[in-house]
This record gives sequence, C-alpha cells and structure tokens, in this order.
Amino acid sequence: MKLPPLVRQIGKRIVKATPMLRRRFMYSSDYRLLSGPEEARAAATSSGGWFAGRTVARQERAYQGLIEAMKRGESRIDFTAAAEAVAATGIQNPSLLEVGCGSGYYSEVFATLLPGRVRYAGVDYSQAMIARARAHYPSTSFDVADATRLPHADGAFDIVFNGVSLLHIVDYQAAIREAARVAARHCILHTVPVFSDHRTTFLQKYAYGAPVIEIVFDKQELIALCRDAGLRLEREWPGVPYDVHEVTGHHSVTETYLFSKSGA
Repeated sequence: MKLPPLVRQIGKRIVKATPMLRRRFMYSSDYRLLSGPEEARAAATSSGGWFAGRTVARQERAYQGLIEAMKRGESRIDFTAAAEAVAATGIQNPSLLEVGCGSGYYSEVFATLLPGRVRYAGVDYSQAMIARARAHYPSTSFDVADATRLPHADGAFDIVFNGVSLLHIVDYQAAIREAARVAARHCILHTVPVFSDHRTTFLQKYAYGAPVIEIVFDKQELIALCRDAGLRLEREWPGVPYDVHEVTGHHSVTETYLFSKSGA
C-alpha cells in the first residue's frame, strides 16, 4: 500500500533526524570533514566498512533496481557515461580491468550496453565483494587485489577502468600510477567527485550503514597527477549529482574521464 505524501514526508524527516535510522535507511549519511590523508588513513584502517558482508548486500540491493531499469532501456547517466567512455576508445573487443569492481555489477552494465564488445575482469580489495561478484557472475574473472599494488604486468589490459572507487582510496596517487602502468592504451576514471574551486578534501561518511572514507578531488590536481603518470585527457562526461556543499562549503560534481597513454 502506498503511503500518503504527508506521511512519507514526515517519515523522511524522522529518518534524517535520527542517526540510527539515517545509517539504516539512507545510502549515504553523516558526513564529517577529516583533517587530511593521515586522519583518513587511520579512519579507513579502523572502520573496514567495505569488508562487511552486510555492507556488500546493502550496496547490491541499491544497484539492483538501477540494473533492472537499464535492461528496460532506462540507463542512468553514470552507466551510459561508462559505456560511452569505453566505446570512445575505438578499440574493438578491448580487454578491460575494473579496479574496485565491488560486487561486479559493471560487468553487467557493459554486457548490456556494449554486448559482446568488452573482455571484462574485475579486482577489489574486499574479499566480501569478490565473493559476491563470483557468486553472481561465475563465468567472469574476479580477484582480490589492492589498487595501489596491482598484481598485473605492465600493459596487461587495453583499458583500466577505475569504477567509482578512486574516491575511497586514500593513496589515490599510487592508484593512478598503477592504473597507468597496467593499461596498454587507455585509463577511465569513472564517477569521480571533483571541486572546480577547492582543494582535495577528505571526508568520512556512512555508506550503506558502514563508516567509509570518501575523497572529493581538486579537479586540476587530479588531471595533473594523471598527466604526471603518463596519461593524456581525451574526453569527459558529467555524472550523477553529488554536491557536498553543506559539509565543505564548496559545490562539487561527479565526472568521468577518458585518458589515453602518452605514446600509445
């Protein structure tokens, strides 16, 4: 039974006003500023949010409806941007490594929007995420790996796709260098939250009920780091709305970036 609008509004207000309910029912809540990478590293070590099976299950439920809508032809902007970025490389049937693959749902995104056109593999540092990915997509390659120390040879994949994970990696500089090393031709940084007028900022929040680290990047710093890693920006796409102005005092957005390797 559908609740009346007034009842729904009151319910939302109660949820937002109650910490326990916010963390139970909201996908993202309780943001707080961190002083910098040292505090973020300590918080990430102590929280372990992405390692919990309950967190994995909640994230999966959150994306299930989006996947179903995509299959009906109602693809959300971030799914479309990911597929367009891969297609824009111009590579026929590329090998693609997703770094930070979570439960592997982007393998389904590419299979749906680019059918038969991507040879996909995924890695994630969370064993719980990889276990769920292997259970759902048993014919796809998934492995546990650290984005800052990838267990792959130089140029092992045509494309390295960092799928909505760079924002959770405190040592993001190392993750960018590793992506560039393992990519033979292109890197895609997908759904990256950025400021156009503010420095890179570290936050802690509750995601799917668990405490996690999140980073909003100074866009110019991010592009410069990629350039220093041997990557050249080719195209960019807007992403889902993501404005943390209430916490940081500066407006932010998400974007997807396609880079080519210098000399490739």
